Amino acid sequence: MNSNPPSTTHHPKSPHGFTLVELLVVITIIGILIALLLPAVQAAREAARRLQCMNNLKQVGLAVLNYEETHGVFPPSSTWDVAAGVDIQQGNNSRLGPNWVVLVLPHLEQQAVYDAFRLPRYITDPANAAPRGTILSVMLCPSDPNNRTPFNGSTNGGTSHLGDGWARGNYAANASLAQMSNIFCIDYGGGMLNCGAYATSYGWKSDRLRGVMGANAALRMPEIRDGTSNTILLGEIRAGLYTGDQRGTWAMSGGASSLWAHGSYMGDGNGPNSPYLGGDNITGCNAVTAAVGYDTMVSERMTCYEMPGGTGWNNQQSARSMHQNGVHVCLCDGSVQWISDFIDTVGNITATPPVFSVWDRLNLSADGAPASASAF
Repeated sequence: MNSNPPSTTHHPKSPHGFTLVELLVVITIIGILIALLLPAVQAAREAARRLQCMNNLKQVGLAVLNYEETHGVFPPSSTWDVAAGVDIQQGNNSRLGPNWVVLVLPHLEQQAVYDAFRLPRYITDPANAAPRGTILSVMLCPSDPNNRTPFNGSTNGGTSHLGDGWARGNYAANASLAQMSNIFCIDYGGGMLNCGAYATSYGWKSDRLRGVMGANAALRMPEIRDGTSNTILLGEIRAGLYTGDQRGTWAMSGGASSLWAHGSYMGDGNGPNSPYLGGDNITGCNAVTAAVGYDTMVSERMTCYEMPGGTGWNNQQSARSMHQNGVHVCLCDGSVQWISDFIDTVGNITATPPVFSVWDRLNLSADGAPASASAF
């Protein structure tokens, strides 16, 4: 019989969890890693959005080129009833015809949307509310957080005549470096007037002012004398900052869907993402400023100006994007290019001789001084 007492083995107790200090250290490390990774993730997401934006702009540009090939002329950026005796910029005007986007819908595989328009009724007619309110994904740049908010004219006293439910778009036609107005004209001498509303007069007739698609008028391909690879066809724009801000409305004529007075040569929308005050002249700007806040509009580089006298002209829209330091444009040869905010924009019509900036030359179709490939 073994008289020795049984041996006892002592095992150390297993820890039941982390100490508070250890948890804090782990949390701190995780926070640092997230802080390091988040900018990279955001950059990757924006790169993907930019690529989609470029692809959409490419498709829209090809649709415009297909329209030109079919009809022998580019679509006008804006149309309205001239016989009505009123101007498209005036606040009391709702006689808007189909703009360039409406006209190219069949070439964007949107024949059903085009057929839904009750033409020749005006686009502002309630009968056209459904098609003009259709969200076209190909017209949207995914970097713009405001392009899913419809434009409702009733929310802005200056635009109530335009109706509600307008879908947004982020791509605009290159119209003219002059204002879209037959009323607001600045005479610089020598027949140079800062207004381009009509095909037969003012800025659109001038080789030194016109882009590609004007009001009730547009060029044929051979008339782009500066070369299709040197001339902008379409550019990016941003959707309005709130529902009563009509900028970036795809079915609307005027500055809502086309680029007017967007160069340094004659306009105050001086280049892409212009930081200058009053860079866009839009109907109901005063109400937009009151709703959004002036400081917000400045920080967003989306300032606007409303012409005095209650006329409410919608005659200026500048190239803008949510991308950092630039915008995408589609040239008349169908290629999509990146234009930096820091492109040369130093131009002045009153200089002797007049000074064209590189940005101006890219937008002018027949000024005789095409920009070189180094502009990109």
